Amino acid sequence: MYNGKMCASTNWYTDGHRGACGCGPAIGDIQFDWNHSGFVAAASPNIFDNDPNKAWCGHRCGKCIKMTTTGGFIPGQGGALPTGQSHVFMVSNLCVNEYPNLSWCSQDRNNSYLNKYGYRAHFDLEDGAGQVGAIGWRSLNPEVTYEEVNCEQAHHQNSKTPNYGMYHQCQCASEGK
Repeated sequence: MYNGKMCASTNWYTDGHRGACGCGPAIGDIQFDWNHSGFVAAASPNIFDNDPNKAWCGHRCGKCIKMTTTGGFIPGQGGALPTGQSHVFMVSNLCVNEYPNLSWCSQDRNNSYLNKYGYRAHFDLEDGAGQVGAIGWRSLNPEVTYEEVNCEQAHHQNSKTPNYGMYHQCQCASEGK
């Protein structure tokens, strides 16, 4: 907890796939451009859906999460950033509880829903076009507080955050998520 809010670990990834929310063309396994170059994240299983075993179309698909740096980080896994840097990321993927994510995304019943570093939540931040590096978060893997916010408002403040219209292109949007 930091200032009364839950904390999460973060790191970055690039993969080029449409992800567990189906945010890419129906044919092939590639991303929409905004899912490659925007502020999008893969959430740990317990954040992605209420059912931690669900691997497709979790209830947080298309939800926007405001992440704010606390100044904390995991020694040996990142570095300090000033407190209070906020960015809003849309959940468009799942950080699966398997290699190489076991340290970050292993929150389940067997470990009291904590990852290796003691966090109940984790977000992998897509850096396909260098957008995470551009805000200075790549490789620093900052500790953040997180809260769900309105995607439209966030998109108007920063066009790197996808809006609901963009998410409605995703396969999971048509499944009521």
